[in-house]
Amino acid sequence: MSDNVLLIHGTWCNGDNWGEFATELERRGYVVHALTYRHHGAPDKTDVWANAQQVGKVGLLDYVADLAKLVETMDGPPIVIGHSVGALVAQLLAVRVRTAGVVLLGPAPTAGMFNLYPTMALLWGRYLPQWLGGKPMYPVSWKAWTTLICNTTAPDIQKSYYAKLCAESGTAYRQISLWYLDPRRNARVDFDAVDAPVLVITGSEDKCTVPRIGKVTAKKYGSRGTYVELACSDHMMTVGTFMPQTLAAIDTWARDNNLPPAAHP
Repeated sequence: MSDNVLLIHGTWCNGDNWGEFATELERRGYVVHALTYRHHGAPDKTDVWANAQQVGKVGLLDYVADLAKLVETMDGPPIVIGHSVGALVAQLLAVRVRTAGVVLLGPAPTAGMFNLYPTMALLWGRYLPQWLGGKPMYPVSWKAWTTLICNTTAPDIQKSYYAKLCAESGTAYRQISLWYLDPRRNARVDFDAVDAPVLVITGSEDKCTVPRIGKVTAKKYGSRGTYVELACSDHMMTVGTFMPQTLAAIDTWARDNNLPPAAHP
């Protein structure tokens, strides 16, 4: 068993957004890989507007293909940890490559799941034109960010994280949100093909991907699925107040499934 951990970021984000979360995993002895999706990146490091012109047509399986190439370079199957849309991508990846375990943080719905919850419709429905046209989703509304995504996150973290956001693909989101219009069903997950243990963590106050989606996702994996709900947490369980609880849940799950790193610092 390898000590590799692959971190898959969510919408509007990049590999650097994992920050202290990635550092904490490294302190535990894991070898952490945090790839940035193609045509993403923090505004202070890339030309975010140039990326926006290219990202709109990128699909979910493009992200999966890039991640699969990275996994091929590793010395063993990784634990894959995905946040939000990254959790959906993590599942699509786990169908295609061997993994030691899969952790889904506030997972986005897969094809076939009900996704018209009121707060989610309020947040995501505004991007329907971008989905239909395969256009970039950018910039992000500050009000939506603070009330529907970071609704229990400290103001200083809201601001610092917001400053690192980039454009997202309307095509990928059409495949997720309007999955019934996608003849290839790019967002469909073959749950039976994922033979590793799966941990799903949600926040009780998550308005971006409501806890019900996490519960349904964990149930899809039967005895391999474990569900944890963090009281009072919003969608951003990877930073701030709720990050220690998220890491503690991962530690317990890893221990229960014999997945702690072989070499502790």
